[in-house]
Amino acid sequence: MSTVKQKGTFKRDALLENEKDIQALWEKERAFEADVSSTPEESFIVTFPYPYSNGHLHIGHGFSLTKAMFRAQYERNMGKNVLFPFAFHCTGMPIQAAANKLKMEIAQFGCPPQFPEDAIKSDDSTSANKSNNNNKSTSAPPAKKGRGGKTKLVQKTGTGLVRQWKILSKMVEPELIPEFQDPLYWLKYFPPIGVEH
Repeated sequence: MSTVKQKGTFKRDALLENEKDIQALWEKERAFEADVSSTPEESFIVTFPYPYSNGHLHIGHGFSLTKAMFRAQYERNMGKNVLFPFAFHCTGMPIQAAANKLKMEIAQFGCPPQFPEDAIKSDDSTSANKSNNNNKSTSAPPAKKGRGGKTKLVQKTGTGLVRQWKILSKMVEPELIPEFQDPLYWLKYFPPIGVEH
């Protein structure tokens, strides 16, 4: 595979290099570490909802985190001893429930699962393509669309069924998905990715 040199990346490359330099300076100066040995007049603690460890971080996490970071830095600049703990929420039933759902899907439909709605969709699309090809020349313009009775879930999935395998397949390599039957695997897989990003 040949690599193609991107054009016009000078500014981006300069910013990335600058970012590394500034982060090294912050690390050296311990700019974001609370000093528990000193006793300033005031201390300040910032918290925000920790990201749950059942998927990748998303823009909502960034939105909440940046507000907390701005406040922490403001208070630090005002001379306060700021503590800003960060963690991942690695407890609770949602991960256990998702692991159980995946286990049930694999037991019922195989690994990788062959879901019945996938077979129906492929049959429908084949017959729809044939009828579209037959009616191309005589088709009338589409009628004005009205609001249907379908829920958003049915509109998105076509069936209203949300399969855990399909959710994970958007985030994880298919060969790793069976590992997620173990709820502890979720906690080993997603938090390191969050830390890296």
